[in-house]
Amino acid sequence: MKKVFFVPAKVKEKGLLEGLEKAITLSSPQIEKEEAVAIKTHFGEYGNTRYIRPTFSKKVVDMVKEKGGQPFLTDTTALYRGKRHSLFSALSAAASHGFTGETMGCPVLIADGIRSTGYEAIVKDPLRLSKIKVASLVFEADFLIVLSHFTFHPLVIPAASIKNVGMGCVTKESKLAMHAGSEVKFNERKCLFCKACVKICPSGALKAKDKKIEYDEDLCIGCGECIGECKEEALSVPWEKKGPRDVQAGILDGFKATLSTFGKNKALFINICLDITQHCDCFQKADIPVIPDIGLLISDDALACDKAGFDLAAASPEYPGSDWDKKKKGEERNISIALSEADSFFGLAKKAGIGDLDYELSVI
Repeated sequence: MKKVFFVPAKVKEKGLLEGLEKAITLSSPQIEKEEAVAIKTHFGEYGNTRYIRPTFSKKVVDMVKEKGGQPFLTDTTALYRGKRHSLFSALSAAASHGFTGETMGCPVLIADGIRSTGYEAIVKDPLRLSKIKVASLVFEADFLIVLSHFTFHPLVIPAASIKNVGMGCVTKESKLAMHAGSEVKFNERKCLFCKACVKICPSGALKAKDKKIEYDEDLCIGCGECIGECKEEALSVPWEKKGPRDVQAGILDGFKATLSTFGKNKALFINICLDITQHCDCFQKADIPVIPDIGLLISDDALACDKAGFDLAAASPEYPGSDWDKKKKGEERNISIALSEADSFFGLAKKAGIGDLDYELSVI
């Protein structure tokens, strides 16, 4: 049974930052002097306002320095169109959200560089992908701290530590391989031709022509970004088909490949369970949260950390005025996906051997 340290959002005497410091200290990360420590986070897509607050990142940076490590904050370029699509615009977006070398006290770097380069890692007993290209700077680091914003997502439940590593630490080539084979269902009768899906589609699968949307299933990479943009729910994931599970399997293979490049006890996972939205921070805007703030979770086991967050989230009430709150009793709480699908994802993660579903919650 894995230990997961929990700092509740509702604090009594000490604040969240002090709780985070104590939890990291108790988790005893094995950071040696002069080791390069990659702090993998998500700087938030430009326009999103509910990404991780820079103060949490700065606290982690300072603690790494106290242990003698050499930290750098990092992320990879995104597969979809947006400010995070290239190195230079991704750094610009990060700076606009408060993440710079000056504010963080360490380098802020894009792990896959200008041309999304990486090192190939062989996946032992893969679920789907036998080879993964891990982003260069993550591959070359000595220790990995995964600082994730716990949210929900159209394809992965929840979007937290596992996704932040499995998809967030690899190159565009491997991201594309993960999405290949998934598909989106388009209901033309619900479409009001707002063209929001066309603007965000990274592959050109959705096009505006003759005052209607044309969907080319063969071009769809299954990233799911269009689903969150469509207010009329004309686009959805057909969960009865194998597509989303294929994406999840690819992400789990990406996780295994990335962690295989680090030694034993050379990774720590931190889930920031605040501002929990229906979609991840890749979206260019953010709606109000769907459940109240939970707190912080810290563990050396990503699966235990994500499962603890999900269990706490599933037991939480709906946030007043949110899309979940507006749903009638008995209906699915999440418009994009059924919460019951989480059991399938966690089972697949357990099968992949990336962690433990049994955990002990230690309240700070």
